[in-house]
Amino acid sequence: MSSIAVHGGPTPHAVLRDAVDWGRVVVATVARGVVATLLGLALWAAAPAVIGWQPTTVMTGSMEPRLTPGDVVVSRPVAADEVRTGKILLADDPDQPGHLRMHRYVEDGPGGTLVTKGDANPQQDSTPLEPSAVHGVAFLRIPFVGLPILWLREGQWAKVVMLALGLTAVLALCTIDGSLRRLVASDASDASDASDASDASDDDGSGSDPGADDGAGGGSTDGTDDGLEARDGAATGLPTGAPTVITRRSLRRQARRVVRWRRFGGAAAVLVLAGGVGVLLPAQAVAVPWSKTTVTTASLTAGTATGVPTLTCTAASSSTVTIAWSYTNPTVPNSFDLMNGSTQLTTTTGGQRSLTYGGAGLLDLGTTYTLTLRTNLGNNWTATSTPTVKVRVVSVLGLASASCVP
Repeated sequence: MSSIAVHGGPTPHAVLRDAVDWGRVVVATVARGVVATLLGLALWAAAPAVIGWQPTTVMTGSMEPRLTPGDVVVSRPVAADEVRTGKILLADDPDQPGHLRMHRYVEDGPGGTLVTKGDANPQQDSTPLEPSAVHGVAFLRIPFVGLPILWLREGQWAKVVMLALGLTAVLALCTIDGSLRRLVASDASDASDASDASDASDDDGSGSDPGADDGAGGGSTDGTDDGLEARDGAATGLPTGAPTVITRRSLRRQARRVVRWRRFGGAAAVLVLAGGVGVLLPAQAVAVPWSKTTVTTASLTAGTATGVPTLTCTAASSSTVTIAWSYTNPTVPNSFDLMNGSTQLTTTTGGQRSLTYGGAGLLDLGTTYTLTLRTNLGNNWTATSTPTVKVRVVSVLGLASASCVP
């Protein structure tokens, strides 16, 4: 009578455990991809400085929508004959000594000067640039990398703290599959130990030969002479060497070295990121202010900044809203800025009477904000609207949507 063993499939607990393990691997892999992407962007923003190019953080919205606040723009030095109209130039600001201006070259000025204008500004810059003041032409744009610098400059500490917590969480997620990787290494060491033990047992068994001579003089086992004579010092000149044995202890030492190198690599990556931020911090590209004394004399008509009398919110799509307003003041503003308290959310040109807003932020689970519209005639020449609108924002890791609240 024979019996047949029947083996069942995996238990539900084992299936659930495998699913959780795979989930950990996927999450850790995605987190490492996020870290690699951030480090890559930081490298693109900082590395060109090594070859003499100049990374610059965009601090204002004067070049929107082409360049937005928080972008990093890398400018490369060019010869004078390569500076052509339509190019975005980085130059010393003649109206603000020690500051930089990044605006578009629109036409030639008197005396060989260069007239510039911000894409979002209704008028040209009041003071043209000297060709010798040009540092270079904008060549590469890295979006949003300079946002932490912008937040630090504006004192938006809540966003800085949220970003730090988010980066910490992502770095922690990179290690959640560490126990699984250590388990794989342990299984490999166990298999190596088993293979070593099998090889050792094979060597012991092959050392006894039924036909080998056991006597001191090469005789047979029964003490009779078999007529064979062993040579003096036979086989003693052959080289001998002990085989390399990989033990569990050596594998553990190797694993510890790998962990140390990974930690060292993580620390180096953080230093590279911090170094890139350090390179970007000094340079700022700002719009030309209206409150500074210009080099070129001109006749100006006094105006008064007034807030918009009406402000409405309507749904533009499932994830965006349209903020509209009226404006009757004859003075054309520099821009209209959508504000949440003292924080500028977005901006548009002075000739517009509406804008589209889709929310922003790393994490926001349905907070309702009361928004106003600021009329901006220059650096400190502004007026905030009395009417307000309420907008609810939902965002997760930068994917945001906005809706009007009655």
